[in-house]
Amino acid sequence: MSTSFKVNFLAPDSIVSEAPALPSSLEFESVVMDLCAVLAENECSFEVSGFGQLEWPVDVKYDLSTFVEQLPEALRGIRDRTSAEIDFYGQGLERRLIFEFKGELVNISCESRTNWVPKPNVEEIGYQELLSMLESVASKFASSLRLVWPQLENKDPFCNWGK
Repeated sequence: MSTSFKVNFLAPDSIVSEAPALPSSLEFESVVMDLCAVLAENECSFEVSGFGQLEWPVDVKYDLSTFVEQLPEALRGIRDRTSAEIDFYGQGLERRLIFEFKGELVNISCESRTNWVPKPNVEEIGYQELLSMLESVASKFASSLRLVWPQLENKDPFCNWGK
């Protein structure tokens, strides 16, 4: 079994629009949603592939937001090698990834809630490769946050997402 699962966030080097005011709510989910709205209007992209589909129909504003909202808990489960999942619950996408650990390998199951059928529905990836991929998204997202709202640099969990 081999993997074609990939996730990548291509972050901007700078923000071309004027930085918006701080979000009115500094709750994690609100900050993530507001930042994704800003990033969607700048030079960045969010890419996911795997399970027989080379390019998932994801966007920065909504799908990156839902992904990053779940990232702290998913990373915790992956680092602990216990359990982890990420739900791409956006209308039309509607698929869930479930991570199961087998030593240095991770089986990723993909469950679809649409007519799309994952082929295969399970892919295998190296533990370090998966962790590196997800940590890269987290780190790039935190760097983007520092570009837009540097005053939030020390806000959890972003302050732990690499500098």
